[in-house]
Amino acid sequence: MVCRLVEQYLAERGIQWKRSLDMVEFTVGALHVGVWCPRDEFPFFNNVDTLCRVLKIDVLDVLIVVSYRPYVLIDYVSSLLERARRDVKHGVKLLGASSIELESALEEVLGRAFVEKPQKLSAGTPTGDLCPQCVSRHLEIYRREKFYSRKYRSRVIESIYGCNCGFRARRVEILD
Repeated sequence: MVCRLVEQYLAERGIQWKRSLDMVEFTVGALHVGVWCPRDEFPFFNNVDTLCRVLKIDVLDVLIVVSYRPYVLIDYVSSLLERARRDVKHGVKLLGASSIELESALEEVLGRAFVEKPQKLSAGTPTGDLCPQCVSRHLEIYRREKFYSRKYRSRVIESIYGCNCGFRARRVEILD
């Protein structure tokens, strides 16, 4: 049920997705994102190899966990990865969304996923604004999208900015 709501939300945003059992995957630019909606409240993994295979840890850039208590599951997954492969760093970023307020939580966590690795969204277009962090380069805009926000109950423009110094930002402009 939760995965269906995620699919519906992604379709409303115009994002193509594919589904497998408890996972919805999509790609925006070169950013590969997975949304895991576990059926069990606390799934148990026998070992890290099973975890990596089921959650596709090795191929994802961002994994979003949608659950009643997502941060408990994120801590569990993080600790398993840390204990098993201390010397190998996975490039996956773990984010959580509560299934209680799913519509607004999905919007927020999807924005955070885009901000995580903005250079993978597109090549970037320079803006006229200087980076507030390094003040030597211009900010680049990596994604700009207009959609109806369920969180703000209005149409919005979401922009993802970044700089080579590491600065990243998400800006939401309310239109109505």
